[in-house]
Amino acid sequence: MKRQSILVSENIKEFFSKINESITKARNAEHLLTLISKTAVDEFDADRSSIFLRDEKTGQLRLIAGTGIPKEVIENHPVAEHKNISYWVAEHKKPIILNGPVKKDARFQSLSKTAISSAIVIPLIFENSVIGVFSVSRTGDEKSEFDEDDMVLFRFLGDLVVLSLQLLVTQEKKIHSEQLAAIGLATAELVHSLKNLLVGIFGATELLNVLIQQNEWDSVKEHWNLLADNIKNLSTVVNEVLSYSRTSSITKENVILQEILQQICNFIKPRCNISNIKLSFVCPEEKIILWANREALYNAIMNIVDNAIKVMPDGGELKIICETEVDSVRIKISDTGTGIPEENISRIFEPFFTTDKKRGTGIGLALTKKIVESHAGEIMVESKVGKGSTFIIELPIITDSN
Repeated sequence: MKRQSILVSENIKEFFSKINESITKARNAEHLLTLISKTAVDEFDADRSSIFLRDEKTGQLRLIAGTGIPKEVIENHPVAEHKNISYWVAEHKKPIILNGPVKKDARFQSLSKTAISSAIVIPLIFENSVIGVFSVSRTGDEKSEFDEDDMVLFRFLGDLVVLSLQLLVTQEKKIHSEQLAAIGLATAELVHSLKNLLVGIFGATELLNVLIQQNEWDSVKEHWNLLADNIKNLSTVVNEVLSYSRTSSITKENVILQEILQQICNFIKPRCNISNIKLSFVCPEEKIILWANREALYNAIMNIVDNAIKVMPDGGELKIICETEVDSVRIKISDTGTGIPEENISRIFEPFFTTDKKRGTGIGLALTKKIVESHAGEIMVESKVGKGSTFIIELPIITDSN
């Protein structure tokens, strides 16, 4: 009995919903094509699906995504052969339905090696050029043949593939352009920071020489401290830049989160007492085990805590709270400081972005974000000017199930 066409069935809304879900889930072009290939097999009651894209340099059709295709075929035939259906469709820019004894079709010698009984193959066309080929096929004689209704819907799906690919390419180019701009801006900020520090160091050195020659020792002591501060700041900038560049190669082990947080609390408690800051630390008693680099994670959290203390010079409240889910933990670090203006929230994790040139290099939070992401985590911030900020770090935890 012939399967009811998707085009006239009540499942049409569900079909489009699944396609939309595939598009929105896609991380990149290859992932998108894999998701759509699987959807095509499911929704067209097929056994196989393949998507070839044309290589811009060689002009060859390369297999990018496939479902139900034997592994040896993918490994041994990643490029469409001259007598392949996909090659013919690309050359002629024509969609085709193959039913019945398709193996005997003289145009496609490669079919003699397959068990295909019915297939739809369409060209993927953008601006009158073939950028790829999309196919879906059934094997065996027990399944019904594809018809024109199937072709109509499959061609529509092909158009969605082309549109989605172009959107992804445009987005990737935009992101790449923004990344290059960010790198240029970060480099300029770094050079600016180092230049200012070096100017301060050279100026203090020259002034010290004059003061020493004049035996003005009280002034020598004052400017010596200024020189030491500039050298310390220069060292901080260099170390933070080096730390930022090294986070991709950190080693990890099982660590207990409570131990890291308790160590941080013990370290900052004297500062909080001096600054009249009430410190609260709340965490479950049961050990929270992470796959992490202890030193890197300590530094990531300490950067946030240190900033929180700095924005409460007249006292306030600092809270460090842990909340566990089934397979993750949330670390919330809240302060009652000045808060972050809304226009700056989207930029605070950019390297060298800072609104306080005197107290910060702007690398700390960028380093924190990079460390958190290197631990498969995520960092967020909620803030209100005059009320304070809450930084939220979410990390996967090690459980019996994972």
